[in-house]
Amino acid sequence: MKVELIEKAAQIVGDNQLLVNIVSKRVQQLNHGSDPYIVTTPEMQCGDIALTEIIEGKITWHEMTPEELAASKGEEVEKDPFAELASDAANMAPSEPVTLTITPDL
Repeated sequence: MKVELIEKAAQIVGDNQLLVNIVSKRVQQLNHGSDPYIVTTPEMQCGDIALTEIIEGKITWHEMTPEELAASKGEEVEKDPFAELASDAANMAPSEPVTLTITPDL
């Protein structure tokens, strides 16, 4: 892969680990027969194609919410037991003291 392409794509994505995951997934798709979304040359490798697609805005990505992730796995989302407490505390008037006691489950 060309360093210039990596640097440009890293500026667009913002997170190097996410960039690696996006490029890896796209390279896998290209290796399994997916058509490139850009005009390619014979010397371009799959990594170069994937990076160029990111730079040109031909592919986008979406980080899944916990609900979307669970649904994609066919699972139900576990309800956060503290979410209701947090929303109740946020709705209370600022003058009301909030006490939260956490005890170990023995």
